[in-house]
Amino acid sequence: MPAAPRSNRNRIILIVIIILCVTIVTLYVRESDKGPLHKIQNFFLDLVSPVSNAFAKIFRPIKDGVVNLFHLPSLAKERADLQKQVAELQRQRIETKEMESNLEELKRLLNWTEQQAEIQTVGADIIGQSPNNWQRLMIINRGSASGVQKYMSVVTDQGLVGRLISVGSRTSVVELITDSRSEIGARDQRSRETGIVAGKNDSTLRLTPMKEDADLKTGDVVETSGLGGTCPPGIPLGKITKVTNRSSGLTRYVEVKPYTDFSTLDKVLVVITPEPESVILREQQ
Repeated sequence: MPAAPRSNRNRIILIVIIILCVTIVTLYVRESDKGPLHKIQNFFLDLVSPVSNAFAKIFRPIKDGVVNLFHLPSLAKERADLQKQVAELQRQRIETKEMESNLEELKRLLNWTEQQAEIQTVGADIIGQSPNNWQRLMIINRGSASGVQKYMSVVTDQGLVGRLISVGSRTSVVELITDSRSEIGARDQRSRETGIVAGKNDSTLRLTPMKEDADLKTGDVVETSGLGGTCPPGIPLGKITKVTNRSSGLTRYVEVKPYTDFSTLDKVLVVITPEPESVILREQQ
């Protein structure tokens, strides 16, 4: 029997609470922002806000850690995908630079051939170099199938590179002008004095003039003379950097710095000329 009055009391309390809440909400909605209910709300918000912020700071790392834990597989995949994209972009960047460099070199060679319209040439790529310091040789991807023959000259827009000393059907060996076995007929562009330019297996050449009192000066341009039949005349070789007068009976030492930068060579031109008569006669003996 006592349970009924308690149940009625609880029901009455619930109804009173509901009516009170509805009344407070109605008054809150109708009053202005500066009303008492709004002030009470702001007071409790200001009171609870520091505690709420403190708990948020404490539990945020835990929450982030749990979230990251569930996202680790996807994050690892995204990282791997980004690394692949970066590697691909770097590869494309390198390829683009290489293409730009090749295009620039081809433009220079094309410009040289247009200026030397009377000279027939065949373009070639350098595919190998001598691995030691005792020889200065390069291998190109042109041979007899392209009309290339032994002793033909190899040039760039900078000047003479060397001449062919061995020719296969698809490849050929170039003896550079810096090789110690290389000797080329040369002349001083200014004075027209002639001589022989020989390699020394280093970055310079030696010019031996035909006359001991030849008019040679530092800064003079040295070019091929065409004598000897192995190189066409007028191809630049380099510039005189040193003229040393020696005692009586000894030939003057004349040093020539080649125009061609052999360390950066990638593409060359082979000058197509008839086989030199002097070479044919020498090989028949």
